[in-house]
Amino acid sequence: MVVSEKQKALLDLFPVPEFLLLSTTGVVIKDTDTRFVQLRRKIFGRGFELAHASKIDNPKGSVESGLINNPDELANVLREFSSHYGVSYVKAILPEERAYLFTANIGQVPPEGMKDAVAFIIEENVPISLAESVFDFEVVSEDGDTGEIKVAVSVLPKNIVSAYVTLFESAGITPISFDLESRAIARAVIHKGNRQPTLIINLSTKKTGFYVVEKGVVQFSTALAYSLAAGDPGSGSKEFLREEMRKVIAFWNAHAGSKIEKIILCGSGGSKTALVDKFMGGSEIPYTTADVWLKMSRSNNYVPEITFGESLGYASAIGLILPRDR
Repeated sequence: MVVSEKQKALLDLFPVPEFLLLSTTGVVIKDTDTRFVQLRRKIFGRGFELAHASKIDNPKGSVESGLINNPDELANVLREFSSHYGVSYVKAILPEERAYLFTANIGQVPPEGMKDAVAFIIEENVPISLAESVFDFEVVSEDGDTGEIKVAVSVLPKNIVSAYVTLFESAGITPISFDLESRAIARAVIHKGNRQPTLIINLSTKKTGFYVVEKGVVQFSTALAYSLAAGDPGSGSKEFLREEMRKVIAFWNAHAGSKIEKIILCGSGGSKTALVDKFMGGSEIPYTTADVWLKMSRSNNYVPEITFGESLGYASAIGLILPRDR
């Protein structure tokens, strides 16, 4: 993440040389596998193109719901990537299911006081202490009349962050920044300048994520241990997740003062057309499958050397590398 007065690094623990912030390697550790994407900057800085995209199955049980159970085995997976592609610095994902996300309004404060103002409200919004947490925030909007600022805050337990830092370092890799999967995916698949409420559904192999993005910022996120990606379209998971989708939409529409206008599907299950059509059947909200290459090139005609279906499983890894729109 690039740090500005309004956006503070989620992992603000070590100073990072400016040139390392240009890293074009993203790594996503899932319960089932570890995914790796390396982008290549085009000549004269006109976007990116894909250099490498690959995945390695994780040893069974080494990661469960984002918790690292066997760091030695996972470190071997990371070393395989590192040695094969010569990677030393990466941007990486932290587990969404271990994070807390909330929005809040804070009074008018100068830019240099934003971090302290957000820190002051952490303990009243999440069940962990400030001392035991690592947080990041994004400004959603500012009221020009009152000076009130709306922020979206992401919080993780410090021990979770430390475990991931230690894992990468034990594999000889330096993590230069971390982000959440919801925010990385949103960066990849939401059009620049699109400020309408959009629901992203991330259909992963062992979980499903629902993320609501408005004004370019993720303002709602939940990850459920149910999946359609490896299941049968007629299974109970489909009905459960469809009901959860309805709940998310109803909650947002009732409480946010705006209505979700579009649904974008991604993840490994997003390429299964029959499954997606049955899952989304009867939806009154227009839906589409994500274009993870949306922001890769200014010409908007970039075609990578992997299939469209494969690309959907790399949305978060790609989003880690892309610059922020805001």
